[in-house]
Amino acid sequence: MSREAVSDFLHAIEHSQRVRHAAASCRNDEELIALANQLGFFVNQADLNQDSRDSAITEWFEVSHISSSFQPPRA
Repeated sequence: MSREAVSDFLHAIEHSQRVRHAAASCRNDEELIALANQLGFFVNQADLNQDSRDSAITEWFEVSHISSSFQPPRA
């Protein structure tokens, strides 16, 4: 139950046609979580929610002008 488990599951989806096909057939989060657990990735709804929030925050920082203030000046 961690972001790492979600990341590992997403990696498996990206790199395995069988897992990608199985994930594509999931109709909702419950089925996706059941698939992840069946494959040995211990993911729950809170993990999916947290990953979604973390991804949104990361995306916002990538396009925000604030992110540049946290980077060292270029030489």
